[in-house]
Amino acid sequence: MQPGQEFKIPPQLRALESPHRATLEAVFGPLRPAPEAVATTQNVLFLCFSNRCGSNYLAHLLASTGQFNEAGEFFNADTVLEHALPRNVRSLAGYFTALAGLLPHFGHFAMKTGVDQLVMLADAGVLSALGNRARFLLLERQDRLGQAISRVIAMQTGRFLSYQQAAVPDHELRYARAAVDAELAKIAQSNGLFYLLFAANGIVPIHTTYEAILADAAPVLGQIAEAMGTGPLTAHPEALQLERQANAVNAQWRRLYEGGR
Repeated sequence: MQPGQEFKIPPQLRALESPHRATLEAVFGPLRPAPEAVATTQNVLFLCFSNRCGSNYLAHLLASTGQFNEAGEFFNADTVLEHALPRNVRSLAGYFTALAGLLPHFGHFAMKTGVDQLVMLADAGVLSALGNRARFLLLERQDRLGQAISRVIAMQTGRFLSYQQAAVPDHELRYARAAVDAELAKIAQSNGLFYLLFAANGIVPIHTTYEAILADAAPVLGQIAEAMGTGPLTAHPEALQLERQANAVNAQWRRLYEGGR
């Protein structure tokens, strides 16, 4: 896309509910291109994810190269308002521009985005302003059942990162097939809508899976380096604080689900 070119939103994405949009619009008003331009001239890597697909691991791995900030969920409504309001920023585009001063500067930025957040950024004029300076990486997890089970457990424990404390001990976790099915549906919907959005705008994203990164991260790091115009990227997984959270509970729930319960 060239700067100023309209970023197209398929009708199916207009029907998507966002947990963040209503909160932001209550403060900023309807999301539309703001009078202020998106001032950053840097390339931006949008790490497109669904919950529990391994995006935190990839974000930390990318930061371990020393050439990227740690990609966070910067467009969650509470995060946006926490940083925008004290700076008297009153638009999503203005907040996006302010991020350049809040993040470590490497000449480019990495940011995590859900599919609903890409729609918000499009409506705020950010993606059109970025044009071909925006790069997109779609991360999926091949083991969708494992992903769904992980999400249900994390929602009960409140432990989304390995170094966080669980609010609920393992023996109090409650398995429910309906909850796993609901998460499987959300994962399928999210990934499908990413593909639809990219196709509508002629975007071919960098694509990888959590399993491929665990096996060998070098190929996707090479793709990122080429797309972002950086030097070679060498990750240091040994330096990461994150650990895999799956344990006997995940295995038990998988057996229950696969057994039809």
